[in-house]
This record gives sequence, C-alpha cells and structure tokens, in this order.
Amino acid sequence: MIKFLVLVLLLPILFSCEQSLNTLKSKETPEVDSIASWIAQSKQPKFNLAQKKVALEDAYITAQNIASDSIKNNFLAEIAIEAEVIDFDSLFIKVNKASLVLATKRDDFYKIGDSHWNYGNYYTDLEVVDSAYYHYHKAYENFKLVKHDYYAAKMLYNMAFIQGRLKDYTGSEVLIFGAISKFEKEKRPERLYECYNYLGLIYIEIEEFDRAIFYHNKALDYLTKIKDKKNYKEGSLSNIGLTYQKLNNYEKAIENFKKALNIRDLKNQDPIFYARLIDNIAYTKFLRGDTLNIAEDLYKSLKIRDSLNNISGVVICKRHLSEFYAVKKDTILAVKYANEAFELADQLDNNRDKLETLLLLSKVDRQKSNKYLNEYVRISDSLQVEDRKIRNKFTRIRFETDEYIEETEKLSQQNILILLGGFITILFISFAYFLRVQGAKNKELLFEKEQQKNNQEILSLMIKQQTKLEEGRLKERHRISEDLHDGVLGKIFGTRLGLGFLNINGDKETIEKHKYYVDELQIIEKEIRTISHELKNEILSSKDDFSKIIKDLIEKRSNLESFKYQYYCDEAIYWDNINDDIKINLYRILQEALQNIIKYADASYVEIKISLNNNNIELLVKDNGKGFNIKEKRKGIGLKNMQSRVEKIEGTLKIDSLKNEGTTIFVTCPIQTEKNEHKI
Repeated sequence: MIKFLVLVLLLPILFSCEQSLNTLKSKETPEVDSIASWIAQSKQPKFNLAQKKVALEDAYITAQNIASDSIKNNFLAEIAIEAEVIDFDSLFIKVNKASLVLATKRDDFYKIGDSHWNYGNYYTDLEVVDSAYYHYHKAYENFKLVKHDYYAAKMLYNMAFIQGRLKDYTGSEVLIFGAISKFEKEKRPERLYECYNYLGLIYIEIEEFDRAIFYHNKALDYLTKIKDKKNYKEGSLSNIGLTYQKLNNYEKAIENFKKALNIRDLKNQDPIFYARLIDNIAYTKFLRGDTLNIAEDLYKSLKIRDSLNNISGVVICKRHLSEFYAVKKDTILAVKYANEAFELADQLDNNRDKLETLLLLSKVDRQKSNKYLNEYVRISDSLQVEDRKIRNKFTRIRFETDEYIEETEKLSQQNILILLGGFITILFISFAYFLRVQGAKNKELLFEKEQQKNNQEILSLMIKQQTKLEEGRLKERHRISEDLHDGVLGKIFGTRLGLGFLNINGDKETIEKHKYYVDELQIIEKEIRTISHELKNEILSSKDDFSKIIKDLIEKRSNLESFKYQYYCDEAIYWDNINDDIKINLYRILQEALQNIIKYADASYVEIKISLNNNNIELLVKDNGKGFNIKEKRKGIGLKNMQSRVEKIEGTLKIDSLKNEGTTIFVTCPIQTEKNEHKI
C-alpha cells in the first residue's frame, strides 16, 4: 500500500521528467544520431579494429557534450560494452568509470549495477578473479535494490563460477541455489540449464558422482524447453560420460560419449568438441583395459587439437598417450609425452594441468620421481594458500557490501517517510475524491457484470441448443439410414425377388419390359444402400476422393507435430469399387498410427504408401522416430485397436521397430469388391 501511495505522489514528477527528457532529446538529435552511428559502425564486421576504435572514441567525445545525464549514461554504458568486446581496454576503463560516476551521482542503482557488471566481465577476461568477484557482488547488490531478479541471478551465477574455480565448492553451491530460485521465478529455462549443469560439475569435483548425474539429467530436462540448444546437449552428455568414467562404469561412460558424438556433424561443425569426445572414448576404453586402436584414436584427437591450436586439449591428449605407453612398458615415449604435456601446461600457466602432469611424471619417470612429487607439493601448497586468501577476501567483500546496502535501505525508508509526511493532506483529499469516483465506477461495473452474466447465459443456451440440434441431426441420419436399409430396401428387395419369380406370359416386348423393371429395382436397391451407408458414415459421406481424404488427414497431423512426410497412393486403385469397411478401417488404422507417432515417436519424417498388389491393398506407415523394443513393450490399446480393425477386414498386421531406428507398420487385406456388391 505504501509503495502504491508513493507511486501516486511521484507520477506528476515522473511525467515532468519524461517531458524534459524528450525535449532535451529533440534538441540533441544531430549529436544523438552521430553517436548511434559511430556505435553501430564499431559493430560492423566490414570495419577493421583501428576503424572501430576511432568510431568509439568519437562516440565517447561527443557523448560528453550531451546535457541530459540519462541519455548520456545510456550511451556511455553502450560504448563501454563495445570497447570491452573489441579489447579496447584504455577506452573501456575511461568510459565505464565515467558511467559509474554519473550513475552514482544520480542514485541510478540499475546503471551502477550495469557498470559493475562490465567491470566484472573485464576482470574475468583478465583472470583477475578477486576484482571480478568484487564487481559482480556490487552489481548483484544494486540489482537487488531495483528488484531486477534476472540480472541479480546472473551475478550470483558469475560469483558461483568464480568460487568454483577456486575450489570453494560449498560457497559456489549456495550461490547457485540462490540463482536457481530467482531464475525459476523468472521462468528462464536456459539459465536453469546452466545452473544445474554447473551443479553437476561441482559434484564431480567433490566426488559425489550420483548427485552429479542427477543434476546433469535435471539440466537435460530443462534443455527440452529451450529452442536454441546450441551444443548444450552434447556438453551435458559428455559431462555425464565423465562422471560414469569416475565411477568406473566404463560402458555407461562410452554410451554417453557416443550419444554426444552422434547428435550432429561435430567433425565439421565443432571440431574441437569432436576431438574431445574422440579422446574421451579412447581414454575410457583404455581405462577399461582395451588396447585395440586406442593409440590411433588418441593421435587422431591430438592431430585435430594441435591443428586448431587447442593447447589445453593437446595437454590432455599427451597425458593420455603418456599413460598408454606407460602401460605398454614404453618408458621413453611415456616420459616424452608427459614432459611435453607439462611444458605446454606451464606455458598456459594452467595449474590444474601442471599438478596432474607432475603426478603422472612421478609415476612414469622413476629416476626423477621425488623431484616431481616435491614440485607437486610446492605448487599445491602455494595454490591452497592463495585460494584461501582470495576466499577470505570474498567473505570480506560480501560482509562490507551487505553493511552498505543495509544503510542505504535505511536511508531510503527515511526518505519515503519524509515524503509521505509532506503530502499526507493531499493524499487524504485525493483518497476522498477517489472513493467518490470509484463508487460511481463500481455501480457501472456492477451493471456491466450483470449484463455480461446475462449474455453468457444466453450464449450458453444457444450452445446447448446447437448441441442438441447436432445430436438430433445425427440421430435422424442414423434413423433414416436404418429405415432405408432395413425397411425400404428390404421391401424393394422382396418385391424384386417376387417379380423375378413371376412367370410372365406375353409378347416379347412385355417380357423385356418386365425384365427392365426388375433390373431397375436392383439399381434402386444399390442407390438406397449407398445413401444409407453415406448417411451412417461421415468419412465416406465426403464428396472427395478417398485418397484425398487420406492426404488431408496426414497433412493435418503433420501441421500439428511439424514432421515432414511423403505420401503415395497407387492410381490403379479404383476406390469407388472398394468395400466401405476396408476404407473406414484403413482410415482408422492410419489415424491411430499417426497419433502414436505424434505422442511417442518424436519423428521428423514419415512415409505413407498405399498400393495394390495381387488384388490386395497394402498400407505402409514408416517413421524415423525413437522406436521401441517390441518384445519388451506391452501392447497398448492403440496397437490392439489396429489389430482388431485388421481382423475385421480379414487382413494381416506386421509391426517392425527398434530403439532409435524408427517404426514400420504394414497392413495388407483383400479387396473384397464382390462382398460389397451383395451386402444388404
């Protein structure tokens, strides 16, 4: 209620500010257009780096002359982002600092948070993790003040990522769960995928592998709600594979690596990730005890990574080759590859790879084992001390910032109380006026509500009446069909039979007329039978050709599920001569098959073929969906209905399916045209 009252009081002020902003903007249109043009130029691929830097410099110089602080700060923030993107560090520091000063001067907490976010990204790129963490935390607290939960959650994720890198897994876990609660409120499946995927990585590091698999699978659940999946699924499957590798469940590990490998053409689309999966599969087979083709696959991965200058990947390949040759008792190659891996890790200053390579060297190079172990202990101890210092710094940052935020919130509350006290009289007058106007509006709304209720009742009665009319129409169709078929048709048939048995004597013309009228009665019987069947069956009452009816059904189902299809119907089939029971049951069987494809198969392509073969009609429905194991899968009601319909038309049903290889349904039945002619 207090927030509502404050908003009511501030509306005239906000409106006035908006008007002045528009006025300033109209005065500065040439400058604004120029700045926007320079910023756009810095984003164009056709301009080289030097031209982009000049454009951003010009934009910054011109932006300083804008009178409106709000417009100026918007441009400064955008210039800072683009400067950071193209690694124009000197300009980024200058512009982002100006933006932060201006935002602080205006108590624009959103822009303050935005500036600290820019600093966080900048220091993350430089791998100055304590400074990055500080600015992400400052951004988080300012986004909290303006209640921007989405950005606040992103800052929590960034801080969690940094703490995870420094092996503060407990602190990282707490921050990730905080981010998850906010992303869930904002309904952001892509961010929730990232959070749960990172949780899975945390639990791999602390060797809680079952929980790691649980969270990776939960991440995959959220992935189904994302349109642009990028390479997320392959990454998650690879992480799950690595977890099973840690559990010594090598079969499951290889299964998940291969799933990731087969999702798309990674060899051409993402060769670095392709090389990683090749290495993972080969190394897992090696751990399982296999030696066949292991070296070839490891060299294949090494060649790809080396050609793409993926140095960290090259380090891993050489470590794995060293382990392989150590098992093969080829100490020279084992030591060679381990030393090369260590030198590259040292060049990258990658402490994790350095430590793992030192351990490997202590095992493969027995002569220098103590030297490598001592170096391992030295680096490990120094890293632990450094990580502890940074974690303590993180704690201090959070504590100091929380105190600042608490004081800011107290000042904000005091300002609100002062503002309320100054305008309390106006509020009472406004409230009294509001009550009077609201009373009149309430009466009007009540009348409208009654009118709407009456209209709804009338509409409901019309719908019920229409439903009853439709039911009556269908019942009448059935009644007429039955009367024609059982009554009129039976009488005509009896009359025709009676006339046929009469021994007519007379001249030739009289006998021919008699025969003509008997034949006419038989034709009338057929017409009445056709009308009766059409009245009773809505599928066959359509004036369209049966093949077109089938095509319309397929097209509607494909639009529903967005799968592609190919439909073929043999032109040699003359549907007017085919038994109606066959057409109806074939239609229903196809309808059931398409329904199963939509519900279960997740298919992208379906082939439907109707052909004539030796006086038999054959229906083929084939999809490229998930498939199922026929022996294990219990037959559902859909398959039972298909079997029942096939039996009604004296046909046969065959279903072939394998997991991940699609399903094929094949129906064949005799044409039975003669039965249709004599059926009454």
